[in-house]
Amino acid sequence: MVISIVVIFIILFLYMLFLAFQINVKEHSIQIKEMQDGEQFHLFFISDIHRRKIDDKLIHSIMGKVDIVIIGGDLTEKGVPLKRTEHNIKQLKKLGKVYYVYGNNDREVNERRLQSIFDKHNVRMLVNESVELNFRSSLIRLVGINDGFSGNVKIYEAFQEVKDTDILVFVSHAPAYFHHAKKISKPHLLLAGHLHGGQIRLGPFGMYENGTFKINENSAELVSNGFGTTGVPLRLGAKSECHIITMHGTPIDQR
Repeated sequence: MVISIVVIFIILFLYMLFLAFQINVKEHSIQIKEMQDGEQFHLFFISDIHRRKIDDKLIHSIMGKVDIVIIGGDLTEKGVPLKRTEHNIKQLKKLGKVYYVYGNNDREVNERRLQSIFDKHNVRMLVNESVELNFRSSLIRLVGINDGFSGNVKIYEAFQEVKDTDILVFVSHAPAYFHHAKKISKPHLLLAGHLHGGQIRLGPFGMYENGTFKINENSAELVSNGFGTTGVPLRLGAKSECHIITMHGTPIDQR
């Protein structure tokens, strides 16, 4: 009896370890009224990398499919070698221009050295600010806020340069700020991670809700389970994930 319990425990542990290091690329799409017919803008969203190392398999599966990359915070955490963090940045740079917002665990490392990596590889940080992307005939604006756990979120400042005609993408490490963003403006796409889907779930029960992609009228909200793990390198019922999101002006197959 005891041996059977031990064997079951070992099998479950190995299965949870396997799930934690899976590569799952989810694809989503949303029609945007303001985009021209035939236009498609593809972005890659990845959050909560933490201790994981991005390998060539993931990069090769996405190469040529996206226009930009957005890192939704928790790129790293305490104890992660900066060499690994730089490796991950170099991998993501192969896919396109990289944009980044702070996560709470990113504050655990030497921020000055982290900043030097971003400067070296031309990664654009969005800290309570926005940036305009000229994409064909559409003006797409990314709005990013500081990590909420730092107490330095200035959400009105982040939206200061937003115009009514912008196609708006709002990025926050934690989805708790979606509500604030929608009170100020009308984002077409809202992106966040942080919750890990609870990381370990027993059926419908978990510390946090499982990740979701929800489409509303002319807008969508993505809360990702994240790519990596924190605390223990285990998952159950909340698979690791990263995302390709297509914003388009004409209907395409929903994914």
